[in-house]
Amino acid sequence: MNKKQLPVIAICYDFDKTLSPEDMQSFSLIPKLNCDTAEFWRQSNELAKNEGMDKILAYMRLIIQKANANGIRLQESDFKDMGKTIKLFSGVETWFDRINDYALSAGVQAEHYIISAGLKEIIEGTSIAKYFTGIYASSFYYGVYGEPVWPKQVVNYTTKTQYLFRINKNCLDLSNEDSVNEFQPENDRRIPLRNFIYIGDSETDIPAMKIIKNGGGVSIGVYNAETGNLDRVRKLLKQNRINYLMPADYSEGGILEGAVKDIIKKMAANEALEKLHKSQDSYVNEMDNLEEYVDYTKKFIAENNFAGSELEEKINSARLKIEAEGEKIIKGGAIPPEVAERYIQSLKAEITSLKK
Repeated sequence: MNKKQLPVIAICYDFDKTLSPEDMQSFSLIPKLNCDTAEFWRQSNELAKNEGMDKILAYMRLIIQKANANGIRLQESDFKDMGKTIKLFSGVETWFDRINDYALSAGVQAEHYIISAGLKEIIEGTSIAKYFTGIYASSFYYGVYGEPVWPKQVVNYTTKTQYLFRINKNCLDLSNEDSVNEFQPENDRRIPLRNFIYIGDSETDIPAMKIIKNGGGVSIGVYNAETGNLDRVRKLLKQNRINYLMPADYSEGGILEGAVKDIIKKMAANEALEKLHKSQDSYVNEMDNLEEYVDYTKKFIAENNFAGSELEEKINSARLKIEAEGEKIIKGGAIPPEVAERYIQSLKAEITSLKK
């Protein structure tokens, strides 16, 4: 099986409270800054409010500020080490291999993407980073001594949508803003929106969830199965922002796995039907072309009054062309070969009748 020839399904995930039960900063970053978690977020939100600042920029600024104030040296490698401490929901570690294998068995290939306001450097340090085709998250620009000095990328609830279209159009160079905005016919896009699954947990995922749902894909809101608190996702379902709400339990045989497999199966069936439609559409066009060719040949022969060997030559030439084009139609498999064969024979007979 050549995976490159298979239709692609993109499964996009938020990270915090979607794949992990807590904000990634809470596991080791905030403690390293000698700060209480609740107090850190209080100060971050206060900074954003007082300065009219984006909340993601505010928390990234506060990380640098706290590190400098406490004489703590932070480097990119430190953030990646913090990723090793991240706790994941049940089943996440083996989820990707299971879903990939199932997708291939259904006749498609799955790609996984992170779209998160959290820190890319921390996510890259997790045990599951290797499974993602792309990780789109907030990240720092590092100074000459390797210290974080400025935000390099900022992902918030509205900019998340940009990355969906980058995946959709295969415009993955983040420094190139023109390509993602250029018009691209839907049929030319690498992964149509109907083949997207978006998994998130809260209001911050709404724009992305809505785009996927409206584009024919599927959006899933997940909640912590241990706490059983559905407050954040049930209103998303009520407001028609998501298709389903599921426990954030990625275990084998679980409800979430069953739902995602059913979605993949449905998407795979849709792709097979879409392929059949395109094949039959092409077949119909080829039929039209052949019939136009036959009509042209009949008119051409009649207008030039060909007879004898000259007529025989023109008829044989036309029959050979019909046979060659007909072979393509038969091999295309858009319709049963015996039906295509009868159709080709009827055209050849129509040309042959010109001898009379």
